[in-house]
Amino acid sequence: MNKDGEKITLQSSQDLKKPVRRRDPKKGRLLLIALCGAVLLAALGLGVDRIAKAIQKNIELNTDHTIRLTDTTVDQVRSIEIHGKTAVTITRRGDTYSVRELNAEVTSQSACEAAFSNAATLLAEGVAAEGVTDFADFGLDDPLSTVRITFADTTLDLEIGSLAPASQHYYVRVDGGDTVYLMRKLIVDMYSAGISAYRDISGFAVDASGLARFTLETNGELFSMQHFDKTGGSVFTPWHIDQPAAANTNGEKAEAIVAGLEGISLSSFVKTARDKAEFGLDAPWRRLELAYADGDTFAMELGAQDSAGNYYACFDGSNDVYLVSQESVSFLDGVSLEKLISEFANIVALGSVDGLTVEMDGRSAAFTIDRSGEEPAYFLGEKPVDAAAFKEAFQAVNIIPINGFAAEADAEGAQAALRLTYAFNNGEEPYTVSYLDHSINNYALSKNGSVSVTVSKEDCAAMMALWRALINP
Repeated sequence: MNKDGEKITLQSSQDLKKPVRRRDPKKGRLLLIALCGAVLLAALGLGVDRIAKAIQKNIELNTDHTIRLTDTTVDQVRSIEIHGKTAVTITRRGDTYSVRELNAEVTSQSACEAAFSNAATLLAEGVAAEGVTDFADFGLDDPLSTVRITFADTTLDLEIGSLAPASQHYYVRVDGGDTVYLMRKLIVDMYSAGISAYRDISGFAVDASGLARFTLETNGELFSMQHFDKTGGSVFTPWHIDQPAAANTNGEKAEAIVAGLEGISLSSFVKTARDKAEFGLDAPWRRLELAYADGDTFAMELGAQDSAGNYYACFDGSNDVYLVSQESVSFLDGVSLEKLISEFANIVALGSVDGLTVEMDGRSAAFTIDRSGEEPAYFLGEKPVDAAAFKEAFQAVNIIPINGFAAEADAEGAQAALRLTYAFNNGEEPYTVSYLDHSINNYALSKNGSVSVTVSKEDCAAMMALWRALINP
């Protein structure tokens, strides 16, 4: 019964075969020509049965003639049961839709509403074949999906078969009849995608604000950087790399990586997996971990790719598997020491330092900074040091550029031409940088025992001369 108390009646099978719009006479002539051609080919020995099947597979009859399979209102739809990629049962109470297989908080109300609306006025785009006895040619012997729509006083069973070769329509069968209809892909997707079509992913977002640490593991290789404004560190650049080696970042590039986090987007929900190996998530090729200043954390794992190149993903250790847009995570390809390291080899903010020990030419000189007055005072032991000369030498260290990369094994056993040990005023542990004799032209920098970059000896010469002048006045 409808809301006015009148009984709902679905159209008869004969009525369903009648198009809503009149046939186009031009298309009728084209069809006649095609059929005549088929007869001619049959006369040439191809066989009537073979030609009939060729026409059936490659010519879609009446594709521009919409047929109403149902014609009622949404309030008369009671439930939709879908058996496609996964089972889905949708019901409605008042204005709220429920999916039996989903929690209420992740159920997409808009997707459910669209399913009910289409069920009330279900449309086919035409008739592919009539009087069919063998449904294998239409993929209806083993349907892609079966759908039961329950109305107030009747039901309709829909079987969805294969994609028609000549267009983006699918073959469908209604209530076990012998007529095969054509249906738009958009509607078929709604009734065959399974649970993924009804899980709400609109609220997913990665927040980059307040981020204190960024860690990315790719095929077992670890990269990590932290924001010292939020962790109380001492380096001059806001983001500082600590894995695979201690280094300052290129601030602009680091911020671009962080900004990219907010562009990560979900394509769809796939399923709650019993075994994540099915999606390459038992041993993910990438794992992203974010830690925030307020203690919150976020973790994302990326597994295999689907046929469209999107990645299967899960979050915070959950077995819920989603598809993540390939484009939205492509920025992670730029996460590496080589791509994010600052162009300068060693940058330390003078304001964070209370002492500096300089070792070179067989001597060790301990400089201290007294910040008790209006202006800092600089000393070598107890002897005052010219402030401008000290600042010039300190700044000269900061502007030495990187000119290459090195591994610890490359510098093993090398002697240090210069060693700088910084003592900080914020409680951070001392930080030592050694300029190791790496080659005829270069030094390798060892930062707290970690070697990653090289600098030119020529670029360092003037800086070292400034420190010699302070040590040997």
